Amino acid sequence: MHCPAVFLLLLLAGGAEAFRICAFNAQRLTLAKVAREHVMDTLVRILARCDIMVLQEVVDSSGSAIPLLLRELKRFDGSGPYDFLSSPPLGRSTYKEQYVYIYRSHKTRALDHYLYNDEDDLFAREPFVAQFTLPSKGRRGRRVALFCGWGKGIWLALPGAWLPAGGWAEKGQEWVGALHPWGFAVLPSLVLVPLHTTPKDVEKELNALYDVFLDVSQRWQSKDVILLGDFNADCASLNKKHLGELVLRTQAGFHWAIADGEDTTVRASTHCTYDRIVLHGERCQSLLHAAATFDFPRRFQLTEEEALNISDHYPVEVELSQAVCRVQPLGLAVLLLPSLLLPLLPLQLDLVA
Repeated sequence: MHCPAVFLLLLLAGGAEAFRICAFNAQRLTLAKVAREHVMDTLVRILARCDIMVLQEVVDSSGSAIPLLLRELKRFDGSGPYDFLSSPPLGRSTYKEQYVYIYRSHKTRALDHYLYNDEDDLFAREPFVAQFTLPSKGRRGRRVALFCGWGKGIWLALPGAWLPAGGWAEKGQEWVGALHPWGFAVLPSLVLVPLHTTPKDVEKELNALYDVFLDVSQRWQSKDVILLGDFNADCASLNKKHLGELVLRTQAGFHWAIADGEDTTVRASTHCTYDRIVLHGERCQSLLHAAATFDFPRRFQLTEEEALNISDHYPVEVELSQAVCRVQPLGLAVLLLPSLLLPLLPLQLDLVA
C-alpha cells in the first residue's frame, strides 16, 4: 500500500457527521403529559435528532417523567445509549422547574456540572451549568492496518480522522491499532449554560448571564461556552433597543447563532425570537456548521392544535462540524508532500511501499 493510499484511508475513516446541540422549552413537561401516547411519540422523535438536548420547563415532582422518556427514546433509537443530568427544582414560589440534559453517552461525556450560586437572586431559575467533552472516549472503532516508510510509519492527523486511543501495536513495518472516534483537535471542554428567563425580568437576567459566563470561564478555564434556552428575548418581553444594549451584545466574542427575526413559536398568531443559542470561543465558533429552529409541526405534519399539545415553542439547535478543528489547505498540502515524494526515492533505501 502506498502512502498516498494510506492518507486516503485516513480521510475515509473519519466521520463527517455533525454534532447537534438543542434546546427546547417543553412547556410544563409532567409525567401525565409524557404518558400521553401522541405526546411521547413526538417528543421521542424530537429528542432523537439531538446529541445533547437541554429541556426546560420540566415540572415533574414525581421524578418519573424523564426516566420514562429515556426508556422510550432508547426503544425508538438504537444508535447508542443515552444518559441525563437534571437540576434540582428551581423557582421562587411553589411553582418549580428543572433543567434536564439528555445526551448520547457514546458520543459525548459529561465531565462536571453545578448550579450557579445566585447570591443576589437575579434569576428566577438560575442556570444549571454542565461541562462536556466532544467527542467521548470509550467506543471501539474499526481496526485499520497502516503502512508507510521511514521505519515505523508516518502518522497524519486530518480533519475527522480517527486517531489511536491507547497506542499502536507494531508488527514489523505494519502498525495496527484499535481506533477511537477521538479527533486530532477536538474540544476537550465545551460548557453549556441554559437559562429560562421570566418575562418580567428578561433584561436583568440576560445581563446577569454574562456574570455566569465569567464564573464558568474562571472555574473551568474554558472559553468555549454555549448559552442557550428560552431567553424570552423578543417582542413584548424585550424590545430591539434593549436587546442591542445587552452586555452579551456589546461585549466582543459572543455570536448569536439564532438570528433576530427567526420565529421560535408554534402559534401562527405570534412571530417572536424567544429561544436563542449564543456561542463564545474561537474554537467553538469555528466548528459551527448550522443553526436553526426545528419546525416540528411541519416536519411531523401536525396541526397547530396537535403541536400545541407538545409545546408552544420550537426547539432551537446548532450543529458543530465533526467536533474537530479545521486544517488550513496550505498546512494539509505541506503534510501530504512527503507521501507524494516517497515513491520517487531510490529503492536502495528499502522503504516500505
